[in-house]
Amino acid sequence: MSFINDLELRFRDLNEALSFVLAILSLAVAFLSLNPLYFGISVLTATTAIVPHEIAHRQSARSYGCNSRFVLSFKGFTVTLLVNLLSSILHIGILIFVSGFTAIFCRFGYMGQELEGKTAFFGPLTNLIIAFLALISLGFIHNDSIVETILSQIFAFNAYVAFFNLIPIPPLDGFKVFRWNKTVWIAGVLISFVLTFLFV
Repeated sequence: MSFINDLELRFRDLNEALSFVLAILSLAVAFLSLNPLYFGISVLTATTAIVPHEIAHRQSARSYGCNSRFVLSFKGFTVTLLVNLLSSILHIGILIFVSGFTAIFCRFGYMGQELEGKTAFFGPLTNLIIAFLALISLGFIHNDSIVETILSQIFAFNAYVAFFNLIPIPPLDGFKVFRWNKTVWIAGVLISFVLTFLFV
């Protein structure tokens, strides 16, 4: 157990850029392909789903005077990598992301439910905005299969990440949003559900 805890601490001490790279790869392996172009597209779309999401958490927390940064969890990264890799190999169709989180430290001490809920909601909200922009952009693309593939994956990735993160189970964002404002949570879940399961 102490060995696992030591790895957990080491992962959390990684610089933010490397943490982002590893987190992106743990999600992109869900669409592992021998075709480097296709896998490259998966890495690109995973980047659009993870980096803006976590930066939205970080910057919203900082706007309230808190310090924040994205950190990688050894256990979360391992579970995400293995589940997504097995899903890709076995064609199960499961996609999860619990590789890391935005750590928030407030000078004034404990974060209240409102502040915690608002900073949590900014992540999925950012994914929904990106999904909408990709969906709108698809309407202007004609006879360009690569661009259409990229935009379609950006839309699908972001819609799903928003929906998954709004599940009201800790440590997901949905738990904090639900506890803060159930109306906001319901709106987010309904929109992300429609985008994920009716448009994809």
